[in-house]
Amino acid sequence: MVASRSDQTARTRERLLAAAEQLFALHGIAGVSSRQISKAAGQGNNYAVGHHFGDKTGLIRSILETHNARIDVIRAERLAELGDDPGVRDWIECLIRPEIEHLVSLGAPSHYARFCAHMAADPQTGYLLYESVAVSHPLTEVMTGFYRALPSIPKRVMDARVSMSQNMIIHSLADIERSIEDAEASTIADQWSDHCDLLVDGAVGLWLAPTTSR
Repeated sequence: MVASRSDQTARTRERLLAAAEQLFALHGIAGVSSRQISKAAGQGNNYAVGHHFGDKTGLIRSILETHNARIDVIRAERLAELGDDPGVRDWIECLIRPEIEHLVSLGAPSHYARFCAHMAADPQTGYLLYESVAVSHPLTEVMTGFYRALPSIPKRVMDARVSMSQNMIIHSLADIERSIEDAEASTIADQWSDHCDLLVDGAVGLWLAPTTSR
């Protein structure tokens, strides 16, 4: 059966998204051109990225939307399982574990965590990462509950800990992903789970640590 034009277009988009995610993860955002992405995706048309996504920014947004849609489903399930009076740790679990469950589902090697780390570090694209999560209803619910559960913290400390926790989570996930890319398929879930426990513990410690008064 001959594939329809819409099916061919969908497959081409999927190949471009996968190629771009891998190249960005391995070489950084600025280090990869649209032409390189088209070539890696097996496209003879050097302008395939522009044709399907408008530009590099549109391509990046599509990568984020694809993954965030799946993470939102997992996070919504986690939210539904929360008890009547969740604490700080419960909310942090709802923040971190859905990300890791999604990464587990990708198998190994995966590239999404490293892609996000490069995005966060790139001054030209970092805003896209935070823009994409700002429209997530499950994540908004998690963050609202999390801030409500926190003890009183001075604003300057709050701002600093937001930045520290973002960096810790984003770059830790990238480091973990890199460390297990050659792992046996049967061990991936357990390795991610072990690292998840450590990351949750670290985030809880960061947010509940005492503040220094001067």
